[in-house]
Amino acid sequence: HKDLFDTAGIRTTVGSEFFKDRTPRSDATVVRRLAEAGVVALGKTNMNEFAAGTSGTNAFFGDAHNPWDLARSPGGSSSGTGAAIAAGLCLGGTGSDTGGSIRVPASWNNITGIRPSFGRVSLAGVYPRAYSLDCAGPLARTVADVALLLQAMAGYDAGYKDSTRTPGEDFARGLTAGIRGLKIGVIDNYTYRDVDPDVAQAVQAATRTLEGLGAAVVPVRIPMLAGPLEYSSLFNILLYEFNQILGNEYRASPNKKLFGPIVQANIARGETVSREFYERSLRERAQQKAAFREAFKQVDALVTPTMPTVAPLLSASGDTYDRGRQFALPFSWVGVPSVSVPCGFDAKGLPIGLQIVGDDMQEALLLRIAAAYEAATPFHRLRPPVFTTATL
Repeated sequence: HKDLFDTAGIRTTVGSEFFKDRTPRSDATVVRRLAEAGVVALGKTNMNEFAAGTSGTNAFFGDAHNPWDLARSPGGSSSGTGAAIAAGLCLGGTGSDTGGSIRVPASWNNITGIRPSFGRVSLAGVYPRAYSLDCAGPLARTVADVALLLQAMAGYDAGYKDSTRTPGEDFARGLTAGIRGLKIGVIDNYTYRDVDPDVAQAVQAATRTLEGLGAAVVPVRIPMLAGPLEYSSLFNILLYEFNQILGNEYRASPNKKLFGPIVQANIARGETVSREFYERSLRERAQQKAAFREAFKQVDALVTPTMPTVAPLLSASGDTYDRGRQFALPFSWVGVPSVSVPCGFDAKGLPIGLQIVGDDMQEALLLRIAAAYEAATPFHRLRPPVFTTATL
């Protein structure tokens, strides 16, 4: 479990020295549901402090490393979960995703992960990053394992205010149904914009595979994605909420060194975001969601790269990591589900992920598409240089 899921009697530090001795008395809903389903919890995984960032670096507990190249990032903030699965330490694990924190490690570690629809999985007992954007979901080495884990995690929870009341669904049931007759959209002036060549080539090859499986790959225009996106504005909304969550404790602490540099910078920036801007953005969000979902009248799903780059060096600048927001934050903002599945490697042998995006509550369809693609390609079966086969 990512170390922001409460585990009764076991430290849950949220990756921070500030919480180094924090031991919850009860399990998060997700932890309890997985245990009831028979999952064996092996331990807690490292993460970006307070889920702040996608690098996998942590000033207090140490950095997580990518098993495909130990000098590189495993992605974050669910970094330890992604690296542990890729290295064969476990079959699957939990992550949380505010602006990409499940999808990024899935892409850079050559595994599969799903960010469910907002509210589909309870966040009771999960330390928040941004209330209006947070989701919890599973990561694993196969689509079938992701579906099984999501099956156990999802469901209404009266203890979580944003929990959605949706009928129970078997996410694994349709995995072998194929995708013949589906329409899959490539987004004009977006899917391949500002994407590294090796990544673009891998995603283009993936769309040809989907066509070979009987799907129609068609262009689709989404106005909110066609022009230059205001990622900084979306990120400011996240940071406003993060400041509301942690800011008072941070300001009251006499020892600011208990908080890492990324967290301190996030709070400082969050303090500058006005309530007026935040509330206006939330009012506009409903219209943006409705406009975005018009695309699903034309297609069943959308495809993009999960990330425009392969895993950068752990020492890379923040600007390098910031490029990834373009394929993560917009879908977080409109609250739709998306799955990342392995789709190839660059010239250096570093993994590339394909992101498949669907309409609200369409996780089963996304997993069906991902499973069809996975069955037709070899990428998920390849293992990194650092991999244990002792027990798996």
